Amino acid sequence: MNRRKWNHLSADFDDRVFNIARTDLTGMVGRYVRSVPASPKSSVLVDLGCGTGSFIRKFGHRFHEIVGVEFASRIIARAKKSLGTSDKIDWLTMDIAEAAEIIGPRADLTTCLNVITSPSATQRRRLWASIARTTKPRGYALIVVPSYESEMMVHEVAGTPKPSAGGIVRIDDDAKQKFYRKDELVADLARHGLKTRRIGRVFYPWAE
Repeated sequence: MNRRKWNHLSADFDDRVFNIARTDLTGMVGRYVRSVPASPKSSVLVDLGCGTGSFIRKFGHRFHEIVGVEFASRIIARAKKSLGTSDKIDWLTMDIAEAAEIIGPRADLTTCLNVITSPSATQRRRLWASIARTTKPRGYALIVVPSYESEMMVHEVAGTPKPSAGGIVRIDDDAKQKFYRKDELVADLARHGLKTRRIGRVFYPWAE
């Protein structure tokens, strides 16, 4: 989806776009965040693809400084309005894949939730690289991506279209998304210099 369409979606963003932090049924995302040894007096959170700021709203108090990145100006304007003015949050309206040039390797925790889903392998590589380049040495990254294995289960149970061999799933008439196998995810992390600490399942309502 291009920037114009995302901006057009801004008024209904929270209702129409899958919210990772808010919809997690078992609190897995929160457990991962709490496992990161980050001091509220010095640590930095970088949220790549922050949307309207739901993750920052829920977990931002754990960090001293926050950078929220979103490429659609109207969506990030909603995040600013929702969270209010704060000296601890910097908002960047720009392409996520280019954010590392501005931010640098500063993040104790980089989050990228349901963002690396483009059917374009080139675009996905740019996003992986941005995560690696904004996370400081010995820092952490929390990444949520759609599961190929789960989508296959949905296909078998509900009769939805079968994902392609490359994990590309048609979401609607004009949108496709990349779904990841577990081994593929580990390989992508390693390819960009990220060491896998843990891979877990995050559960969401069936309707989602």
